[in-house]
Amino acid sequence: MSKPEPAPASVSVIVPSHNGGPFLAEALDSILAQSLPVGQILIVDDGSTDNTAEVVARYKDRRIQYIRKPQAGLAAACNVGLEATRGEFITFLYPDDRWSPTFVERMHDYLGEDPGIACAFSNFVHLDEATGKMLGDQFRHYPEIKRPVLLKDAPNAHGRIPQDRAFGALVACSDIPAYLQVMMFRRSAIEGLRFEPSLGLGANTMFALQAFMQGMVVFTDDILAIVRRHDCKATLDPGNLAVQRLDGLKALAPHVTRERDVGPYRERLGRAQLDTAISLMKAGQARAGFRAYREGYKLPGPGLRKFQSTLRLFAALPQGLLK
Repeated sequence: MSKPEPAPASVSVIVPSHNGGPFLAEALDSILAQSLPVGQILIVDDGSTDNTAEVVARYKDRRIQYIRKPQAGLAAACNVGLEATRGEFITFLYPDDRWSPTFVERMHDYLGEDPGIACAFSNFVHLDEATGKMLGDQFRHYPEIKRPVLLKDAPNAHGRIPQDRAFGALVACSDIPAYLQVMMFRRSAIEGLRFEPSLGLGANTMFALQAFMQGMVVFTDDILAIVRRHDCKATLDPGNLAVQRLDGLKALAPHVTRERDVGPYRERLGRAQLDTAISLMKAGQARAGFRAYREGYKLPGPGLRKFQSTLRLFAALPQGLLK
C-alpha cells in the first residue's frame, strides 16, 4: 500500500521570469517534487518573448497560476507575486534555479518552530552553465555565520540568530545573504515590504535586510538548491554588480532606526563603498572608482581597513587603465 501524499503546506512560491523558458520546466519540476507539497505556485511572466507561456501550459496542476505583465523588471514581478500570495509562508525561485526535494520541508519546519522567526535560508551551490561544473557552496562567503560547534556533525542542524542581533550579524557578512531562491519568509513579517524596481539587483539586498529586522533568522549550511550562473555581463560584471548592491544598501538608510543596527549598518556601508570603488577600477571605470573611494573614505570605519582598501585600489589601477 503506497504512502499517502502529505497535504499541501500553506506555502506560496513566486517564480518571477523574463525569458526563462529554456530552464523553467526544471524549476517547476523541482517545486512539484518537494517532499512537502506547496499550496500555491505563482509564475509571474515579466513580458517574456520566448516560450515561457507554452512551458507553463504543459502543466495541469491546479496550484499553478500564470500571471503575465508588461516588462518592468524582476523586482516588479516579485511585487506582483507578493500581492497574489495566499500562503502563511512565502518563498521565491528563479526559473533557471532548482531546489533539492527537501528544501520546502526544511524551511517550513524551521519557521514552524517559533512564530518569532521571520526568515529561514539555506546554503546552495553554483552551477556554471557554460561548463556544467559545480563551483562550490555559497557559505564559503559567510565566514561570519557558522553552524554551532556542538552540532557540527548533526543531521539537519541549523543556527538561530535572535531578532536583536539578526540585522547586525547578517549585514556584516562578506556577501550579504540576499539570495531569494534559498529563503523562506513568514508572511506576517514581510506584509508591508516590497521590492524597489529602480535598484536592480540591489532590490533583493534591501528586501532581505528589511526582513532581517522583523524577527529571528534561522539558517542551515546544508546545500538545498542549485543556482545557475550564466556567462553574461549583467551577472558577471563586478563593477555593475557592486554598484547595484551598494545602491540597495544606501536605499536602506531611512529604515535603519534602531540604535543597535546603526553601527553595523554604517560599517557595512563604508566597506561596500570601498569595495565598489575597487570593482569599478578593475572594470575600467577609473573615474567612477575614485569617486566611490572618496565617498567611502569619509564614512566611519577602521583606519586599517581604509588603508588596505587604498592599497587594493591603487593595485587595481593599472588593470583598470588597460580596459
